[in-house]
Amino acid sequence: MRETDVNDNFLDSAWYFFRYPSADRDDMVFDPDLTEKWLPVDMYIGGNEHAVLHLMYTRFITMALHDMGLISFSEPFKIFKAHGLLIKDGSKMSKSKGNVINPDEYLDNYGADTFRTYLMFLGPYQEGGDFRDAGITGVRRFYDRMWRYTRQTTFSDEPATNLGLLALLHGKTKEVTNDLAALQYNTAIARLMELLNGLQNQETHHHEAIKRLLQLAGPFAPFITQELWIQTGGEGMICDAPWPICDESLIVFETVEYVIQINGKLRDRIELPTDTAQPDVEAAAFASERVQQWTDNKDIIKKIFIPNKLLNIVVKG
Repeated sequence: MRETDVNDNFLDSAWYFFRYPSADRDDMVFDPDLTEKWLPVDMYIGGNEHAVLHLMYTRFITMALHDMGLISFSEPFKIFKAHGLLIKDGSKMSKSKGNVINPDEYLDNYGADTFRTYLMFLGPYQEGGDFRDAGITGVRRFYDRMWRYTRQTTFSDEPATNLGLLALLHGKTKEVTNDLAALQYNTAIARLMELLNGLQNQETHHHEAIKRLLQLAGPFAPFITQELWIQTGGEGMICDAPWPICDESLIVFETVEYVIQINGKLRDRIELPTDTAQPDVEAAAFASERVQQWTDNKDIIKKIFIPNKLLNIVVKG
């Protein structure tokens, strides 16, 4: 009786990574030297459905090869990560429910960078998330703001010396770098949004600062960041540029988050150095696009200021 399931699917797919480094060798299954150089696999990422069948066969074959003395390691993967499941409007996607997402429609309407970033932003990578059409527009607005800020701002070639700005740049560099390594893509994207807000609120804008933001956003938005990289004087491919370095000594400068309210309603959050004077807080607040849309062409009645916490702008009109 011919067996066409286990041997063809689970068994053969359980040792493909042994063959990859030696794909050009026709005289042996795998080259021992190449196998020792490249294996075991550093990280395996798959769905939970792999955790029983596929990984069971994979571990069995690897342990068998080890017991036979053909390899020096007994486990195929150093780290295993299971990705989460995407649902749509609270339900699992299925053709019968008619809620399956066609990526082409979103790519045409929003572009690959926005779609990719939203998939990473809508929930923890290892837990998944709920895909909602309304959510993707927020990511699109973020990239629109990045585009306008980069294209319409005059940047200084002088090195940044403001301690608050340096703390912001190096602090976000550390957080984004750590989040990427931990597959915490949703929090990394949130850090990028915070960084853009912080840069827009600066009195002086620096080339080194915007280039750092573009590099940190590069893994999520390679197309838009490459275009802006060239326009800001960057050379070559942004993905080939050295990853930004974090100087821990520059992060010690303390900052606080100010809640910006209009008529008592939250409209923005701004990160500023501790004990920033009220006029400087007000200047940063009125520079925010989110605040401007609620204050433009309106009379400022009064301002309620709580140091290191809150600025409430009361308007009329």
